[in-house]
Amino acid sequence: MWSRKELKEKAYAAFKVNYWKSVLVALILTMIAGGAGGFSVPNNSNYFDHSITDTTDMTDEEVQELEDEGAVTIEDGEKKYTVTSEGIEMSDLDDTEKEAVVAATIIAAIVVLVIVLIAFAFAIVIDVFILNPIEMGCSKFFVKNAEEPADVRNVLFAFDHSYKNIAKTLFFRDLYIVLWSLLFVIPGIVKSYEYRMIPYILADNPDISQEAAFELSKKMMNGNKWKAFVLDLSFIGWHILAALTCGILSIFFVNPYVSATNAELYIALKNTVDGEITDSRAVESV
Repeated sequence: MWSRKELKEKAYAAFKVNYWKSVLVALILTMIAGGAGGFSVPNNSNYFDHSITDTTDMTDEEVQELEDEGAVTIEDGEKKYTVTSEGIEMSDLDDTEKEAVVAATIIAAIVVLVIVLIAFAFAIVIDVFILNPIEMGCSKFFVKNAEEPADVRNVLFAFDHSYKNIAKTLFFRDLYIVLWSLLFVIPGIVKSYEYRMIPYILADNPDISQEAAFELSKKMMNGNKWKAFVLDLSFIGWHILAALTCGILSIFFVNPYVSATNAELYIALKNTVDGEITDSRAVESV
C-alpha cells in the first residue's frame, strides 16, 4: 500500500538533493507534454479597409498611389468592386468570373488542407521518434534520482537502448489513448491512467515487449487508477499558485516535484509485479 503523503515526502527529498538537474529535466518534460503549436492567419483587414475606400476626399496623389498598388478590384464571389478616382463602382460577376472565383477558392482550400496534413504528419514523426523517447528518458532520470543523484544524460537513454522498441511501444500507447478518447473522452482518460507506467517500465527494461509493457502497466494500475487521479488532484493548489506567478513556480518547484512524485508512485507499484519488469518475456499477449 502507498499513501500520497509518503510519496510526496520521498519525492521532495529526492529532487531537493539534485535540485537544478531535476528542474532542468522537468522543464524538458513539460515542454514535450505542452509544446503544441498553432497556425497564425495573417490579418488582411487593413488591406480590405484600404482597398474598399471612398476616394471622394482623397487627393489625386493618394488616388494615383492606390491605383499604382493594383488594389483596385475586389471580388466576393457575387459582386465585383472597382476603385476609381470617382469612388467605388459595383457590378455583378458574369458566369465565367464566378466559376473562376469558385475554382480559386477550391484550390486555396486544397492547398491549405495539404499544408495542414503535412504539418500534422511532421508533428507525429517528431512525437514518435524524438519526443516520446525523451519522455521515457525523463522518467528514467526521476526513477534513478529517487535512489541517488541522477545525471541529465539519462534523458537520452532511449536513443542508445532498444530505441525502435521504445518508440514503437510509446507510439501505440498514444494511439490507443487517442482511439479510446473518441468514445466521449472519459475512456481515454481511464486508459491514460492504465498506461501511465509504460515509460517507467521501458526505463527499467527497454527490451521488454510491447505486449508485456502494456499488460504490466495495466496490472500495476489495477485498483490504483482512482488513487493516482486523487494524487494528481492533490497538486491543484500548487498549480494555482504557479499560475499566479506566471509559471515561474512551476519551473522551479511544482514540475520537478510532480515528476519526482510520479517516479515514487512507479517505485511503490513496482513491488506488485516484482521480477516481471526485468523479464521481457513475462507477458506475450494483452
